[in-house]
Amino acid sequence: MLLRDLLEAPDLRLRVLVGEDALDRPVGGVFTTDLLDPRRYLSGGEIVLTGLMWRRGPADSEAFVSAVLAAGAVALAAGDAALGSVPGD
Repeated sequence: MLLRDLLEAPDLRLRVLVGEDALDRPVGGVFTTDLLDPRRYLSGGEIVLTGLMWRRGPADSEAFVSAVLAAGAVALAAGDAALGSVPGD
């Protein structure tokens, strides 16, 4: 399945915030986490889902995104229930 396929599913109500040029990446799995550094649980190719419970400030966002990227995840999806919106950082 490609990221694009997930975005085309209206029931998921997903929207792209950044990375529209990467929608043809294949998704190899899904991993849900609220750990600040989930690298040890990722093997690459996943879409990572998070509720942002790890975030206390912009530095945490940098650490989390860096860890997910280093692990080889193909996408990051964030829920906005905890913070009301996905922070710009």
